[in-house]
Amino acid sequence: MKKNQKQNLNNIRQIKEAEYGNFEDALTGIGKIWSVLLGLKEPIPGWLVSVMYVAAKLFRTKKNFKEDTYLDAENYLYQAKLMQEKDAHIYRDWVTGYNKWKKNGRNN
Repeated sequence: MKKNQKQNLNNIRQIKEAEYGNFEDALTGIGKIWSVLLGLKEPIPGWLVSVMYVAAKLFRTKKNFKEDTYLDAENYLYQAKLMQEKDAHIYRDWVTGYNKWKKNGRNN
């Protein structure tokens, strides 16, 4: 990532965190809530929640151009990278648990 681009993202992150709280904590909390709603036994990792938000932002681009949508997508993708690098072992455990759940049924 270019230095200037990274600085721009960090500026946006500071503004958003002042308004909404810690980004990583929020994504982790959303993953826990989504997991409960979906009946999963393990929480969806925060970095994966961030990737899902990137997908939503990309979907929005099909209608028209809005620079803020691209900036948000970049920021979510950058956050996912930071979190996944730190928690790579948790992802492997989550995938193993999900595959077991899928194979045995969600109520087992």
